[in-house]
Amino acid sequence: MLRRLSTLLSRQCSLIRSETIDSTFRNYAAAAGSMALVKDLREKSGAPISDVKSALVEANWDPDSAYQNLRKKGLAAASKKASRLAAEGLVGVAVAQYSAAVVEINSETDFVAKNERFRDLVRSVAQTALQSDLPVKTGSNEISLDALAAQATPSGASASDAVAEVAGGVRENIQLRRGFRVDSEAGLISSYLHTSPAPGLGRMAALVALETSTASLTEDQQSEAKEVGQKVAMHAVAMKPRYLSPDTVPAEALEAERQVLRDQAKSAGSGGKPKPANIIEKIISGRINKFYEDSCLVRQKFVMADDQSVQDYVKTAGKQIGIDLRIGSFARVQVGEGLEKSDKDFAAEVAETLKSTE
Repeated sequence: MLRRLSTLLSRQCSLIRSETIDSTFRNYAAAAGSMALVKDLREKSGAPISDVKSALVEANWDPDSAYQNLRKKGLAAASKKASRLAAEGLVGVAVAQYSAAVVEINSETDFVAKNERFRDLVRSVAQTALQSDLPVKTGSNEISLDALAAQATPSGASASDAVAEVAGGVRENIQLRRGFRVDSEAGLISSYLHTSPAPGLGRMAALVALETSTASLTEDQQSEAKEVGQKVAMHAVAMKPRYLSPDTVPAEALEAERQVLRDQAKSAGSGGKPKPANIIEKIISGRINKFYEDSCLVRQKFVMADDQSVQDYVKTAGKQIGIDLRIGSFARVQVGEGLEKSDKDFAAEVAETLKSTE
């Protein structure tokens, strides 16, 4: 009797242990599956891990539904942050045989500019600007910002939606600020990136499109001409030209400069006597030439040989290559240029961040 009871108890304990092991294994497998879902959705969305877990629980662990919920929350969060100053970020350059494009996308901090998701966004929008057939503004080569924002990126989302999605993920104000494209019928496209953390990205960039009337170029001539263009692009990054040539200076900008010079000339009279009008105009004419030399790329002194202008350098280099060369267009972009950066109190910023998460 005792032996039979012992056998029954032994079998019961074995069964209980087996069920416990099975239950533990199932729980472990479920936990491992949950962790995998959290990891995958975290990588896909870029959202904080706490938000990812909450989204999965709310969606009954359906990753597709959870992702859509995270996107909606991210877009809503991005719209709330849109009023905050974004003066950091990166410029992205994309180059093809006959065209090149550069875009500037801003973030609030340089920390986000180091985020790989943000960098992928900049590359993606640069490619979008390059591949689109959007017209550019004569003289500046700037692409309409509204038109660029509406263009589909390689992922299928519009540029504006792609920006908003990243903004929601990194919890900062992200802004597509501007984009430019240059074209060369001769295929002589050059670019230069300064302070470049990765290929195609930087803090400053310039594009240069050279033109020639020579019908066909050898591979060596093309290569040497592009080197000339790259040197001009480096010059542009360093010397900050605002316009290509005097005839591309907008009439309103030229008149504003003339008015400043006119006021300066009038106030510079000696003995309280105003200068005659003809003298004032001569002074203005001389100073306008100086304005062109400072502001127009072709008239600037070439930074690598200041005994000649950029225009003269390009012509001379072309003759050495055996072709005629001229600058057709250019674009220069610097992150945050013209944006005022505020010095925020760090403690106040932390307090504000904590308050927004309550």
